[in-house]
Amino acid sequence: MNIKQIKNIFPDVQIARFNLGAWQKSEEETICFIGREVAIAGESGEPDSGILKLFELDKEGNIKHERVIWKPLYDGINLEDPRALQLPNGNLLVGLTCVLRNKNGQPIPFPAIVKIDYLHSWRQNLPPFLVIDTFGPGKNITPINKNVFLFRPESPDYNHKILVFSLIHQIPEKICDIDFPLNLAWAKWRIGTTMPPIWLNKDEALFIIHGITMQNIEGKDKYIYSIGRAKLIRKNNIFKVIVASEPILTPNDFLSEEGKPLVKELHPEQRRVVYSCGGIIKKDNKNSLSLYVNVGDRATFDVEFSLNELKQGLF
Repeated sequence: MNIKQIKNIFPDVQIARFNLGAWQKSEEETICFIGREVAIAGESGEPDSGILKLFELDKEGNIKHERVIWKPLYDGINLEDPRALQLPNGNLLVGLTCVLRNKNGQPIPFPAIVKIDYLHSWRQNLPPFLVIDTFGPGKNITPINKNVFLFRPESPDYNHKILVFSLIHQIPEKICDIDFPLNLAWAKWRIGTTMPPIWLNKDEALFIIHGITMQNIEGKDKYIYSIGRAKLIRKNNIFKVIVASEPILTPNDFLSEEGKPLVKELHPEQRRVVYSCGGIIKKDNKNSLSLYVNVGDRATFDVEFSLNELKQGLF
C-alpha cells in the first residue's frame, strides 16, 4: 500500500497526544479533533489517565484553537479513545471508552456516547455522556449513524467479533455480531475498529480496522498493533465484513532512515503501537483519506492514502 504522506501534526509537543477523533467543519476548511493528552504513562494494568482536548487546525496545519474539554475529577473514572461521526445535519456523535472502577478498584472499560447538537458554535466542555452497560464491559465504540453503533465486548469470545447495537430513545438493543477472520497474521490475538466506516453507497463501506498479534522480541512477548482495511456490508440490517489479507500500516512504517522509531513508545516494555480513532476525506482532496494515526501511544501522524488504492481488491 502506497503512503502518500506521513506528517506529525504536533511536531514540537513533548507531551503524549494520541487517539484523535476527527471531523471537518461544514462551513470552512478547519480540521477539528478531540483527543487524549497524557503526561505520565499509567502503571502496568492501569489506564493512562489524562485529559481530553479539543483542537482546531487551519489548512496549513497550525493550531488555531485548543482547550481542555474534559478532565477526571476523581481517580475512579477516565475517558479514552474518542471516535467522532459528523451527521448529515452537522451535529456530532462521539463514541468513547469510559473506564470505571469495580468494587476491588480494578479499571473496567465500558462504551459511552456523547451527542453534540450545536457543533457550529461548540468550543465548550464535553456534554454529559451516556454509559452503555447493557452488554457488559467493552471498548472501541464506533458510531455508524445516529442510531447504530459498533463495539468490542471485553469477553475473549469477542477477540475476533464486534457487536452491533441500536440506540433509540436511549434503549440499547443488539442487532448482530460481525465475525472477523481468525487467520490474519497481523491480527491473531484481537481485532477492532478505528474510525467510523466510510459509506460508498447505502449498503457498502470502506472499513479501516486495527489488529493485534503477539510477538517475542528479545525474549519478551509484546503486543504488536497494525492497521488494516475491510469492506463492510449491510444487508437487511445485518452486517458482515471482507478483510484484506495484508495490513496498510505497521509500526515499521514509522522508522527513521537509520531504522530507529520516529517516537519513543509510551509503554516500550509492553507493545509497539499504531492505532487510529479518526480520519477524514478533506474537502480539498476528495480522492484521499487522511488517517490520524497514533504512533506509540505518544504522537499523532496524518497519514494520507489514495481512496482508490484502499478500495482495490475489496470493491
